[in-house]
Amino acid sequence: LLPWGGDERLKVNSGGEGPVSAEWFLPKCMWYKSHNPTLWPSVSTLCEYQDYLNYKLTGKMVGSTVNAAVRWHGDGRMLSSGMISSGLPTSLWTRCGMKEMIDKVPKTFKSMGEVVGEVQEEASEDTGIRKGTKVIQGGPDAFVGMVGLGCIRKGQLCLITGSSHLHCAVTGGEDTGKSFWGPYKGAPLRGVNFAEGGQSSTGSVINWARRSFFPDKSYKELDSEADTVGVGSGGLLSLTTFQGSRTPVTDPKGRGALIGLTLGHERKHIWRSLLEGVAMGTRDCVEGLARGGHKADEIVIAGGATRSEVWLRMHADATGCNIVTTRNSDAPLLGCAILASKGVGVYKTVEEAVEGMVVRERVIKPDERRKGEYDELYKIYKDAAGNVRDTVHRMQDLRGGGQEISPSLLSADWTDIKNSIAECEEASVRRVHCDVFDGVEVNSPKALTFGPKMISDIRKSTGMKLDVHLVTREPGRYVEPMGEAGANCLILQFESFGEEGVVELKGALENIKKNGMERGISIAPKTPVESLGGLLEEGVVEVVDVLTVEPCFAAQKIQLDCLDKVKWVKERFPSVVVMVDGGVNSDTIREVKASGADVIVSGSFIFKHAEGIGAGLRSLKSA
Repeated sequence: LLPWGGDERLKVNSGGEGPVSAEWFLPKCMWYKSHNPTLWPSVSTLCEYQDYLNYKLTGKMVGSTVNAAVRWHGDGRMLSSGMISSGLPTSLWTRCGMKEMIDKVPKTFKSMGEVVGEVQEEASEDTGIRKGTKVIQGGPDAFVGMVGLGCIRKGQLCLITGSSHLHCAVTGGEDTGKSFWGPYKGAPLRGVNFAEGGQSSTGSVINWARRSFFPDKSYKELDSEADTVGVGSGGLLSLTTFQGSRTPVTDPKGRGALIGLTLGHERKHIWRSLLEGVAMGTRDCVEGLARGGHKADEIVIAGGATRSEVWLRMHADATGCNIVTTRNSDAPLLGCAILASKGVGVYKTVEEAVEGMVVRERVIKPDERRKGEYDELYKIYKDAAGNVRDTVHRMQDLRGGGQEISPSLLSADWTDIKNSIAECEEASVRRVHCDVFDGVEVNSPKALTFGPKMISDIRKSTGMKLDVHLVTREPGRYVEPMGEAGANCLILQFESFGEEGVVELKGALENIKKNGMERGISIAPKTPVESLGGLLEEGVVEVVDVLTVEPCFAAQKIQLDCLDKVKWVKERFPSVVVMVDGGVNSDTIREVKASGADVIVSGSFIFKHAEGIGAGLRSLKSA
């Protein structure tokens, strides 16, 4: 989206630097159009599942202003005022080749708490809900949760805790920035905006630690132990970015760390350090929002963290903010009740309903002494997070992050193939390449390998993904046996079908899909990549295997001009997985990686490496 768009609306994505989540509305529509090109023109309506459910209940297709503001790159204020063309991101959709979306989305939008319509007779019969019951506009759980926490006033920050942390700062400002997402205009309610931060792994880290190392202790017992240790956990620091970092630094390859471990550290130090690591991450996100002009005067918290007194205090001391808890801890559920009460007229406004229904139970204020200690710890935390980033990225690459290396078993020692596969697994390989040649399609007695029985035996030895490349006469007859044998992806050789075999090829691809495998096509060096254009346009191929050597023979020299085919496919069909297959070694790997290939197939270099299979794989991964 970013290189294709260059649109003002993209600034809500970290100031325009992205990324744009694949779950947002435009990427999903682009994916659908790419994968269903024949159906796309006949699609009459594009909407969220929430809109569709409301439509089935009321017969009215009505969009959500909060969804449009937060996940559509729209302006909720304009939409709630009936200014549809101004509220929708029409220029962005047009620049991304999706102009037709303008005519396919709902023509009416409602804000949370407004009446969508009434339950119709058919829906009443299907659901048991009384005909004529009012249907009130809701929204995504986190944003309804903001209402349920009473977090709708400028200067408040809603902190939803669970397996991850979500930070929603209510603001009147419109400044975007690199360290947060938003602000989203007219969300959660039409009179305010909110900016968003997030931590990918918080409660999930705590759960992981207890499950993995301390299963005999309750959370309460572990918290009590940790409370006997001072700020800084006896010189132990945690980075809890176990599943990457959302904000203020967006880093999907980020990983966690325990820094400063000694033989003197005990369970209580480790537990406290992990709790502190999450609290430090929350401060980082809160400060990232403040740098963009979205400062929080208080944090209203909901979710799992509210059950830990120790952790609540840490959040207050680490952030320097008052932490507010409410009586009803199920904020999204209470938020629904508040919106419903406004919609049916119990209260005139959502703000009035919040005042009457949300009960603030406690305010945990930061302790000045501990806050000062956390200020010092935070400086170390920030330095550590920056200093380890390059290291964890390199470790990610070593274990197969980003581009994948797929060893080709064509070059393995078949008398010891089980051990060869085991060595690949030990090197964190996630997929292997299996070449099935019949010696007839490529007319040579040396172009004969193995069949479904070998694939079945390989499957019994590994859980790795099996990409099976088929170069045979009548390839269609092998589809079902390969599926039964355990292949994950079946790659047909394009040239096996010839120019007149398109119908047969499409039939084979459809059969591959029916048998639960990914559909792949391989093209030989002599074949123009444009020959695949029609198949790719129709969305009947998920994987393209670009042969950079002649098919069926190992240990050939790479034909580097074939790498232009990779770029051609990725530029036009970015969701298609592209493999480079053949002649890859330590001398050619950099050029192959630079081509943009998703999967790199190498055989002889890995299996004939002087220092062993693992060394060969490490050499390619680290290049």
